[in-house]
Amino acid sequence: MVDVNTGEAQADAHLIRMPDGGYQMIDAGDNHDRLIPYLRERGVRRVERVFISHLHKDHYGALPAILEAGIGIGEVYLNYPERSVCDNEIPWGCDYAHIEQTTALLRRKGVSIIEVEPGQVLYSKGGVRLEVLYAYSGINSPVGTTDVNDTSVIMALAFGRTRVLFTGDLNSRLGTYLAAHATDIKADILKVPHHGTEGVAPNDFFERVGASVAVVPSPKSLWLSDRSKRIRRYFNRKGTRTLVNGICGHVTVLIRQDDFAVSCR
Repeated sequence: MVDVNTGEAQADAHLIRMPDGGYQMIDAGDNHDRLIPYLRERGVRRVERVFISHLHKDHYGALPAILEAGIGIGEVYLNYPERSVCDNEIPWGCDYAHIEQTTALLRRKGVSIIEVEPGQVLYSKGGVRLEVLYAYSGINSPVGTTDVNDTSVIMALAFGRTRVLFTGDLNSRLGTYLAAHATDIKADILKVPHHGTEGVAPNDFFERVGASVAVVPSPKSLWLSDRSKRIRRYFNRKGTRTLVNGICGHVTVLIRQDDFAVSCR
């Protein structure tokens, strides 16, 4: 979980190095001043696939900068929200015109754009499996019309005995539904949705996941604010090890066949 959080601004970017040495990403943040040096430091010259959880700029905004830095991208996977759902958030959130500009640029650079589907296996090789559990357009969902955060692609990454759940910015309404109805969200490691802020999925959702480790892409000021109080208190009460970008920097998870290790710097 790359620390692309600065000041009051939050963002998501996750780099995954597969056993064959290739790279995948889940989200790309919006702060290229931090993302690009991180990729260069690790010698990343190409990212085979980038999976964007949902189309808010703090999750996809740095895609053009990755290409401008000379780092190749093979494919970008997106979950397009209904245009009406997206543009309802202008000027503070989703902007369909900006999405179209960004995808057009990617195509001109030779990047393939692929729309995700529920149940889609995104990667299966070397014992690693990355799959889409849930993805909604913002219109046709179990809770009716939602905001763009609830179009977040819910993904599971599994290797050996370890499972990681990526949740984008899953919000309260859909999170409440999944807490009651999902049968496949249990995980050892949880990427906490919506930067850990209030309005996020309810505590029942966290109970169903049952993670021993929670990683939070949030600046320190936001995580320690009243907006994150409920989630903070929940993980403290449960004894869940919680790592926050704004407090400990880049968070690294090393997954082995039988166990995993988490560190930050």
